Amino acid sequence: MQHRLLSVPVARFIVLTTLVAIAAACSPRGDDNVNGDLVNTSWTVVSIAGAPTLADARPTMTFAQDATVSGSGGCNQYSGAFRTGGAAFAVAEVSSTLMGCDGDRGRQEGAFLGALQGANTWRQDENGNLIISGAGDIVAGPGVAEGPPGDAPVAELGGTAWTLADLGGTADFTRLVPTLKFGADRTVSGFAGCNQFNGSYTVTGDALSMGPVATTKMGCERPASAVEAEYLAALAGVTEWFLGTDGQLTLLGPVPMTFVPG
Repeated sequence: MQHRLLSVPVARFIVLTTLVAIAAACSPRGDDNVNGDLVNTSWTVVSIAGAPTLADARPTMTFAQDATVSGSGGCNQYSGAFRTGGAAFAVAEVSSTLMGCDGDRGRQEGAFLGALQGANTWRQDENGNLIISGAGDIVAGPGVAEGPPGDAPVAELGGTAWTLADLGGTADFTRLVPTLKFGADRTVSGFAGCNQFNGSYTVTGDALSMGPVATTKMGCERPASAVEAEYLAALAGVTEWFLGTDGQLTLLGPVPMTFVPG
């Protein structure tokens, strides 16, 4: 068998390629792509564009494994998808609850959500603070401080019943009244606009998910069929829940919903 020596340029190329591959494998960050080093971390915002946040209404950010960021904007709860790649950072348009915010809190929340959605880079400084930049620096310290009074959920959803008041920013259901009831046995049921439905739900803290629901098979014409389809799709996408100081229940997901008791 004859052995052929590789030419020097080819040999150097192979060595360099191998070194690059080893370096990438040993990199502390690597290809963080979807969630990166931010995953499973929580932060409290201390300043936005150089302005200190309100002591009793500091925005918060929690970066979850499913590539979502959520928290309090200082008044409303919000959630959205995030993506990182090295120092690059991006947040998709966020959804939030629709509570009215007073002057200072409202202005701060608008500045925070605007800076978050306009951000394009992130880093940690020498003190361990998170700095998100691009549309005004967001500076946040590790951990989540208590949110504004009243924004913590009650201990249990089981045994409560609700009527839909707002679906994705509209309260016009053409006189239909979709409902939602949480059973103590982790079942969920209600009226979707034409048919009755039932299924299961799982709640852990402020995280909420609903299993596939079964419905009755009554034929529905528009607008009932359209309201029902939109409502059931919104329920399937729910990820979080929040009980406001006004007693209204808000479910967060791609399409936020607000309910009143009853």
